[in-house]
Amino acid sequence: MKTIMDLLKLTNSAADFEHSDDFISDGLLDSMDIQILASNIEDEYHVKLAGTDLMPMNFANVDAIRDLLQSHGVEGDI
Repeated sequence: MKTIMDLLKLTNSAADFEHSDDFISDGLLDSMDIQILASNIEDEYHVKLAGTDLMPMNFANVDAIRDLLQSHGVEGDI
């Protein structure tokens, strides 16, 4: 299973996600990246994200993405 960090790097391989506390504010993810990342998350974790889930705050950092996944019942290594 791919981790959140793997999926982030698939979305934007040039970005330094490891050293960012806010992917949106730091310009590492834009709205198109969020849609791509959401699609990859749905495929990898077998969840269906609603339009309301695609808010930037849900993709601001690894913890926010983990919280989003857990709110959809994903458990274990994320």
